[in-house]
Amino acid sequence: MSLEAQGFGRPRPKRPPGSRDLARVIRRLGLLQIDFVNVLAPAHYQVPFSRLGPYARTHLDDLVYRGRQFTEHWAHVASIIPVETWPLLRHRMERHQVRPWGFEKIMEVNPGYIDWVLDQVRTRGPLVADDLREPDGAMRRIPGAWFSSVPRAALESHFGRGLLAVANRLPNFARVYDLAERVLPPQHHARKVESHDAQRQLLRLAGRALGIATAADLADYYRMPIGETRPRLAELVESGDLRMVRVDGWDAAAYLDRQARIPRSIDAVSLLSPFDPVVWYRPRAMRLFQFEISHRDFRAGTSAEMGLLRAAVPAG
Repeated sequence: MSLEAQGFGRPRPKRPPGSRDLARVIRRLGLLQIDFVNVLAPAHYQVPFSRLGPYARTHLDDLVYRGRQFTEHWAHVASIIPVETWPLLRHRMERHQVRPWGFEKIMEVNPGYIDWVLDQVRTRGPLVADDLREPDGAMRRIPGAWFSSVPRAALESHFGRGLLAVANRLPNFARVYDLAERVLPPQHHARKVESHDAQRQLLRLAGRALGIATAADLADYYRMPIGETRPRLAELVESGDLRMVRVDGWDAAAYLDRQARIPRSIDAVSLLSPFDPVVWYRPRAMRLFQFEISHRDFRAGTSAEMGLLRAAVPAG
């Protein structure tokens, strides 16, 4: 059931997969986690491959950055999401904590610079961090930080708050930022969703993508606090979108999506990235498949990062 929900029950296309196939996969999963660790291929390219087989990576790039059906934002973590999901994350954008931790102190000291960065994008159009100078008298680099430079962190602060969006990716994977209203279709950028309704919709998407899941599984899918998750799950059970069930061997109660189905069979052999939603939440992977990827191997990029999943679901 879980593998069916994740798209492994559908035969791979007999023709070369195209943009329509890729869009179907992303919408079924709800999101693609972005990661550019390039042992084999960046993770978000691997996930569609596991469902569709070989495809032209340019199709995914065109779909996300030129097709206006998908965009990037913090969903699970950094993720590709359908544009209609973006408004569901707005309540989180409004309380976004800037990264790297401690950068808010630089923002407090240089508020004019942070405003200037946004104004540069507004007047000049799409920009990358290298197009911008650092604040007067400040170091450009942020030692040890993932965002590496003050201009990049400033752009990310506006991105995290929903003021900027990712308009493109350069060949070196650098984000190109533009005003969110120039990237997102107007009907989605303007759409306002009350926070509890947004949480319910995100959990509904997570339930559809997982098929059957615990509260912790569902909360992890869009990285929601478990305290915010439980009351919304109760509401989804009351509405009939989810059904509370028990699963043999699971300590916690489970939630069954109303559209979930048990396939007659699944016979799938797929190369999985550790950033694939089938296995990215390690407690669920252990519960379903009885294996775990160690944190050391997860970071090291060794062969232990990749798993060959042989799934056979009997009829019934």
